Amino acid sequence: MDNVHDIRVAIFEDNPIMMDAYRSILNGSPGYICTGSFTSCNDWKHDIERSNPDVVLMDIEMTGINGIKATSLIKKKFPKVKILMQTVFEDDSKIFEALCAGASGYILKNTSP
Repeated sequence: MDNVHDIRVAIFEDNPIMMDAYRSILNGSPGYICTGSFTSCNDWKHDIERSNPDVVLMDIEMTGINGIKATSLIKKKFPKVKILMQTVFEDDSKIFEALCAGASGYILKNTSP
């Protein structure tokens, strides 16, 4: 399958331990590559342009611009990018809000790799 490319993933996560874990999992999994990792959403447009992801792993609770607002902004400017929310919360209202903002789905941070 020479015509298939790796899925390009950008990570927005303010916890450095979680970010390192996600980056290691992605780069160690065939078919995926981490193209960028960012500790805030404050420069989201530049970060998305620079990393050129197919998929964004977005933390809901970010400092500055939160993940839900960033999702809405990213989807308006880059509609083809899929966004997967990551959260420690099983809060239906936050998850619903994220999906309404344009997220394609979500994972709980305590989910196994």
